[in-house]
Amino acid sequence: MNEKMEMNQDEMEIDLKDLFNALKKKIVPIAFTSIVFAMIGLVLATFIIPKQYSSEATIYITPRISEQGSIDYNSIQTNSRMVNNYMQILQGETITAQVAEKVGLEDYKEVLDTLTISNATDTELIDIQSTTTDPQLAYEIVENTISVFNEEMLDVLRIDNLAVINEPKVNENPVSPSRSKFTLIGFAVGLIVSAGIVIVYYLFDNRLRTREAAENYLGIPVLATVPYKR
Repeated sequence: MNEKMEMNQDEMEIDLKDLFNALKKKIVPIAFTSIVFAMIGLVLATFIIPKQYSSEATIYITPRISEQGSIDYNSIQTNSRMVNNYMQILQGETITAQVAEKVGLEDYKEVLDTLTISNATDTELIDIQSTTTDPQLAYEIVENTISVFNEEMLDVLRIDNLAVINEPKVNENPVSPSRSKFTLIGFAVGLIVSAGIVIVYYLFDNRLRTREAAENYLGIPVLATVPYKR
């Protein structure tokens, strides 16, 4: 039993060695294919895939100040509980419909699709981000979202403790697609595809490559070999 296991392990080692040699022989076409795919990824990221631009701002829910000039800690707890409510209001149709009208979009869902509203854990900070194919539009969506939100909070709920601590800006640098990322992905795809083809060809190649393989397959010893030169 042990001898049989050792024989199987030896055969596996020989197979892996042959597979490695097969890949080694095709290293040039594998490398060439990987580079071609990397270039395709770079071209896609640079010229084909639409660029995305982002603008963002941060709203801070400020605590109340007592008549003695100290911070009202009860208001901090209240603000913490209200953060999720504010985030839902920011993404509601009441706000986004007005923003869509101001920036020239037909439907509030177009605004909502660009928005990302988030809150850092255990803070009263609300981050508002818009990502579109137009840097100016992204800026206008964030700016008007904050403006409409402040107006609604003041008019409807009489809330006036909202401060913008990170003003939105027009960002001319695209946030996606990443050329380095797409180049790396292209290279990896090319490497996997080309190496995979070599491996599949090797696995389905039934030729007897070595003297030992011929003896094992035929069950008789090889008496002589003829050297082959390319």
